[in-house]
This record gives sequence, structure tokens and C-alpha cells, in this order.
Amino acid sequence: MTSYALTAAQISTVIVGLGFVFITRVMASKGSAHPPEVPYLLPWFGSAFGFASGPSKFLAVCHAQFGPVFRVMLGGRNMIVVTTAESVHNALFADYRVLTNRSEHYDHFHAVCSDTSLYPMIFDTFSHKLFPVLDRRLSKRAVDGVTKDFAETVFQRLKLFSGKERVSLRRSLTEPVYVAVTAIFLGSKFSPDSYEDWLTFWNTLPIRLVRRPFWSFPSTRARGRLLQHITTCLQAANPDNDDDKLAGDFSKVIRENNIPFEAASPAVLAVMLALHTNLFNNLFWLFSWLMADPRALCSVRDEIDKGIREEFGNLQTFIAEASPRRLDSPAFALLNSAILETTRLTTLQNGVRLAESDFQLKDGEGTISVRKGEYILLYPRPAQQNGASYPDGHKFVLERFVQSQYQGELTPTSGKPYFAFGAGKHVCKGRFLAMFEIKVLTILYLSLFDVTPIPLDPQSSGWEPPQPSPQSIGTMHPTHDVFVKLRPRVTL
Repeated sequence: MTSYALTAAQISTVIVGLGFVFITRVMASKGSAHPPEVPYLLPWFGSAFGFASGPSKFLAVCHAQFGPVFRVMLGGRNMIVVTTAESVHNALFADYRVLTNRSEHYDHFHAVCSDTSLYPMIFDTFSHKLFPVLDRRLSKRAVDGVTKDFAETVFQRLKLFSGKERVSLRRSLTEPVYVAVTAIFLGSKFSPDSYEDWLTFWNTLPIRLVRRPFWSFPSTRARGRLLQHITTCLQAANPDNDDDKLAGDFSKVIRENNIPFEAASPAVLAVMLALHTNLFNNLFWLFSWLMADPRALCSVRDEIDKGIREEFGNLQTFIAEASPRRLDSPAFALLNSAILETTRLTTLQNGVRLAESDFQLKDGEGTISVRKGEYILLYPRPAQQNGASYPDGHKFVLERFVQSQYQGELTPTSGKPYFAFGAGKHVCKGRFLAMFEIKVLTILYLSLFDVTPIPLDPQSSGWEPPQPSPQSIGTMHPTHDVFVKLRPRVTL
């Protein structure tokens, strides 16, 4: 009996103690501290459980309650979340010796490789030797050279979906692009059959990135097969073979620096994740929002039909001659606007930076004090939906980025809070390739098919896009897939 009473007393003491800590932190958060801190109950863990269970929802709630900048403890990391256009911009343009993204790269590596002891060996090599290759090969001037067969590959894969009564929208959009883009990166030995493993692994990515405990043997096995396939492709890649494209460059850097291919393959998979993940989500939402607005869908399709006719003559010529340079054209200005509008709405976070020294981050007329060892989490979503910059900023507006005089596919975002492709030293290396991929897929999809969404409820007369998943990270993920009916518009 005494033992039981003692145990109960101990438990009561712990509960009272934790309650005191929580109340103390809540009261402290109501003080004049800037930035305000999100209160938490458990030391070190902080708000990690709430964040991991739904990152996008957690950040949205905290922003509404604590304002445009706030502190949050996430598993031993003191995070400062910044949301204004100026604070996000200044963080992205900060000197890398002050704010580094090394921790973010490590998190991505951790998501694709359980043995993180390999990470230090390859990070510097990839950062200083491989990334410059990507900068050069994917630049606006050079990207045409790696996209020669892209449209033809997408066309051949899309043909497989023709005439089906019930097709997964996600699969019909992402499988053709996955095959066409991954072939550019992995070369002549790449197998399209790896899409199933990619999809299995990719579905668990939001959980992996926040390190939420889970047990998914199919995902782990899929990851293992992907890494083995990447290793095989890199080992076989020949820098002198045009069919190997970027894979030959990857292989050359890896060999010259004596890095085992098994150690390099997780880093290449991380690059592929960065390449595909945001693209796949943006394709899904672009088509979902177009299908939800028949006028917008018809307007984009009419522009595509006219653009192909006037710029290329016919669809066959488009497939043979499409290039990033030729699609950066006023003939596809409305499609370009639809893509920019989609990326504006889907962008949630722009990554995490670690402070290497104390400094002041400018934000409006004031500054945010950042101490060495603290992290800055970039959350531009509120700025990108701010009504002052974007009227009805929470809505999809097809014509929002159409210019009176077309000046280039990314120029309509100049002077506005737009961070879908990053900024400064951290601008997306594949932004020109990504714009080209979305344009080619959309042009071919809407040229080949009349697409009709199938309601989840057979008795329903209407259709609406799915809701964003609260577990979304990086870009919005949907809560569920959409099924569509594809009726051929042309003879395939």
C-alpha cells in the first residue's frame, strides 16, 4: 500500500511540475519578448509532436496566433519562423557564412539513407563540384541541350492512358514526367519500371522529412531498390555518350573524387526528390484547379490549340521540336500564368537555415535577433497570399500573371512576394527545366485528351478538388487522388 501511495505521489509531483513549467512558459510568451515563443510542455521536444503530425496546419495556426515571426522549439532545435516577404527574402540572400542550408541538406539525406555516416564524405564534393555542373547544364542558355527527347517520351507514355474510363490523375500526370526527366538524370540504363518504387517511397516522404516514427516495409524496400538502380545507372554512365546526359557528369565527378557509387546514390536520390516532389504536386493542383473551373480549362486549351498551330504547325512537329526556348513564348502566356499561379498557391515552406554566428535579420523597419546555433524556418505562404500584393490571394486566378507585353516566363513575378523557386544563392537550379516539363505535359495532355473528373460520390452532380493534406511539407500535398475519364481528341 505504501509503495502504491508513493508512486501516486511521485506521479502527482511530476504532473504538477510539468504543469508549472507549461504555465510559466505560457505566461512568458505573453510578455514583450520578440519574437514571441510558442508555449510547450515538454523540454527539448517542445512542439515537435504537433509539428510532425501536421506541419502546414501547425505553422498556419501559429502564424494566426503569434504573428509574422515567432519562435518554436522542435526536437532540440530553436526555430525562428519568418513569414514576411522581406524577412524571407533577406534570409535567402544572406551570406552562406552567416546562414547555411547544410542542415537542410542533411535532413534530405537522412530521409533517403538510414546510414548518415556517409553524409560528411560526399556533401562537400557534391556542393562544390556536382552542383556547379547542375547550374551549368540546367541554366536557361544550356537547358535545351538536355531536353531533346523529352516531349517524345512524355507523348509515348501518355498514349498508354488513352480511352480508359477511370484513370488516376496523379499517375497519368506524374508517370510520363518521371520517366522522361529521370532518363535525363540517370542515362541510358534507367528503367521506367522504377516508377512503382518511386511512388511507394515518395508517398512516405512528408513523414520521413519530419522524422515521424513509422514502420513501412514496402517503402523501405522500395527505397533500397531505387538506390540500387541509381548505383547501377551511375556505374554504367559514360560521359562521352549523349544518351547518358547528366548521368555521365555525375559519374565523372564521383569517380574523380573516389566516392563509392553506393555512397553517392543517396545524394543523387535526394537531388531527384528535390527535382520531382514539388513538380508532381504542382502538376496535380494545376489540373485540379483547371478542372474545377471549366472556363479556365477551356481558355488554356484554346490557347494551346492556337499556339501549336501558329508556332509549330501541328502536334507532331511540336513533339519533335519543343524546347524550353521555344515554349518561353507569348503564344503560351495564359498557360505560363496558370503555372505561376499554381506554384504561388502551393508553396508552403522554403527550407531551414542554420545561423553560424549572431546576426540581425532585417524585417521591415525592425530587425530580428538571431543567435548562433538557432535555425530559421522560411514560411512564405502568408506573404504569397497577402491581399495587398495579390487581391483574392487565397484563390486560383488564371490570368493573374498575364502581362500586357510578354517579357519572359518568370518576369511576371518580379517585385512581388514569390518564392516558389527560391531566391538569391538558393534559387532552384532546375527552375527552367521545371517550367518546360509542366508546359510540355500540360500541352500534350490537353491536346490529346478531353479530361473529365469523376466525383467520389457517384450520386454527386458536382466536383471539387481535394483538400490539402495537413501533413504537407514544402508544397501542398492532396488528401487523396483524383480519378478522371480521358477521351481522345486526336487519333493516337
